[in-house]
Amino acid sequence: MSLIQIKKQFLELNAPESFPVGNFKAEWIGPKWFQTGASFSLNFMSFRHWWGKSFDGSEIAYNLFLPPNKTEFQMRYPMNLSIGKSKLDEKPSLILQYGKNAPFPWPFFIDEFRIISQTEFLGMSYNKFTPKLALPFLIRKS
Repeated sequence: MSLIQIKKQFLELNAPESFPVGNFKAEWIGPKWFQTGASFSLNFMSFRHWWGKSFDGSEIAYNLFLPPNKTEFQMRYPMNLSIGKSKLDEKPSLILQYGKNAPFPWPFFIDEFRIISQTEFLGMSYNKFTPKLALPFLIRKS
């Protein structure tokens, strides 16, 4: 599926009615070149060994990291959650924003999610200044 097709799918989905609960494994989706490039680039942006996201139903979520040969997650870089107006289409989305203490460049990024199913969310990650260049990823409850 192309990046344009994925964005179109995102625009057709709905926001959750409440904050999720559980650990969600992340997966880059789209063309293979994009998946490889996105995964590789995270190694240079304080996201080496990124596994996914953890939600507990509150207004705070964490990124989960799982280094090789480890069995327990490391929780890093808390994010503030809200259900608000999307910068992509003005419709409701689950919005995750990094705090000012997150390493560069994350305080300038926003993740938005919409529901595919009870266990899957389609995410779009973008720089605050260029939301039209959003990059897609999937999170799946594990």
